Amino acid sequence: MKTIELQTTKVFQKNFEEYQSKKHRVIINEGGTGSSKTVSLAQLFALILIKEKNIQATIARKTFPALRATAMKEFFNVIKKMGIYREEWHHKSEHTFWYLPTNSEIDFISLDEPIKVRSRRRNYLWMNEANEFTKDDYMQLAMRTDKQIFMDYNPSYQFHWIYDDLQTQDNCVVITSTYKDNPFLAPEIVKEIESYHDKDPNYWRIYGLGLKAASEVLIYTHWKFCDKLPDNPDKILYGLDFGFNNPTALVKIAIKDKEYYWQELLYEKYLTTNDLIKKLSQFEIGSKQIFADSSEPDRIKELQLAGFNVIGSYKGKIKDGIDIIKSRAFYITKDSVNLLKEVKSYSWQEKNGRKTDEPVKENDHLLDAGRYAIVSDMKVGKIIFE
Repeated sequence: MKTIELQTTKVFQKNFEEYQSKKHRVIINEGGTGSSKTVSLAQLFALILIKEKNIQATIARKTFPALRATAMKEFFNVIKKMGIYREEWHHKSEHTFWYLPTNSEIDFISLDEPIKVRSRRRNYLWMNEANEFTKDDYMQLAMRTDKQIFMDYNPSYQFHWIYDDLQTQDNCVVITSTYKDNPFLAPEIVKEIESYHDKDPNYWRIYGLGLKAASEVLIYTHWKFCDKLPDNPDKILYGLDFGFNNPTALVKIAIKDKEYYWQELLYEKYLTTNDLIKKLSQFEIGSKQIFADSSEPDRIKELQLAGFNVIGSYKGKIKDGIDIIKSRAFYITKDSVNLLKEVKSYSWQEKNGRKTDEPVKENDHLLDAGRYAIVSDMKVGKIIFE
């Protein structure tokens, strides 16, 4: 048999030991960003396919766009590096990979595909970003899994059913990790993570130290998932936050019955204005207004000359805009991967142990874009450049 070498971390070793011993049914990977949780579980599930015959394994996430961009992508990166990927074994339309030598298969499912959730049985389950799942989601998956369940997440909630209902059980173990457990992390990434220490204590707590969020400083706690923007909305708004080294962010907001429905359209670094014009042309915006960051009037003018109805946003006080958003129902489409990351960690600055009325200016590009659109729409006729 061909020897396969894997570059692994302590996080992988701990999960592999749990898999071999079968001491616990539920193995929870809780920790900070960059700790190798995702790649370690991708490596483990690749090894399961190789080691065991006639095995059915599942990798699941709340939404399929998020699954495809994270755990699914990582799994295929791993098996390609291992040299065990074959195009003919990859059934892309069914989202499955069948490893012929052991007759074992892995499938990729999301909770927006309820038929798959309730119809398939498996031996092993990996729930990626498990704190996005409800308790009922877990129960539906768990009752159809006969061996082990692996989970991973950043602890961005202070209170969660996983903490109360799973971590307290004898058949569950928690593997806690941080970026310091990953010796292969690029120095630039380490520097970025450690910068959170001074920028945002709550962000550092979650993504640096891998500890549970301090919910009292989180700004938006009332948001909910939605499958898509509503049909026949009362109004459509677009918000644009310029960037280059930071991402350029475009969000579409549908207003229906005085409720906000948000969808991420663009989140990309290193876009010139010409690049942005090409990107905007891909969306069916037409003559609808785009409220853009008013601090860059030259870029706004270039977009206007290219035929887009771009207006400099009215910003006002940031907290006033946040209060407007907090005053109405706030839905985010399940395919808005980066927007969901932002909203889960968007928090108030703290000074001398007390929160202020200013949000942390970090990972807020889509949220800023949406706020520009909502506040500016309410101030039409008073649009100004700041």
